[in-house]
Amino acid sequence: MTDSGHDAPSLTLCRSTRGQVRILSPCSAQPSEGVDNNSTPLGYNPVQHLAIALGCCMTEFARRFLERRNLPQTLVATLDWQLDGRHCRISRIDLTLRLLADLSKEERHILDRMMNQCPVHQALHGNVPVHIHVQQLDEEQRRLAEEG
Repeated sequence: MTDSGHDAPSLTLCRSTRGQVRILSPCSAQPSEGVDNNSTPLGYNPVQHLAIALGCCMTEFARRFLERRNLPQTLVATLDWQLDGRHCRISRIDLTLRLLADLSKEERHILDRMMNQCPVHQALHGNVPVHIHVQQLDEEQRRLAEEG
């Protein structure tokens, strides 16, 4: 398990107002290598699959929160993680959620509570700390999220 090339410790996905989820980076068009030169590419590595599952689940809960408040539902999530190679485990995951809406402190607190209901997050709870950061979505990120 390495943190270089296609196995980079970061993944960005977006969820559009239509509810479509797309992985922006790393691009699945360039999957990681197979076991040897003769094998078929394997696609994402296991840690990337875990990040995809967490990102999709957390953004779905965020989308529901935004929908209930009639706020724009386009969002971009970037997941960064740290691997502890010595103990062969994920030591931390950071989720940065970028929204079009500017949330109040109370709304942010409610969003945090909703996102903590994510079953993937709950499965990781106690084993891998997941830190959630919420930021404003800029115009370029909005455009990328709405493409496709």
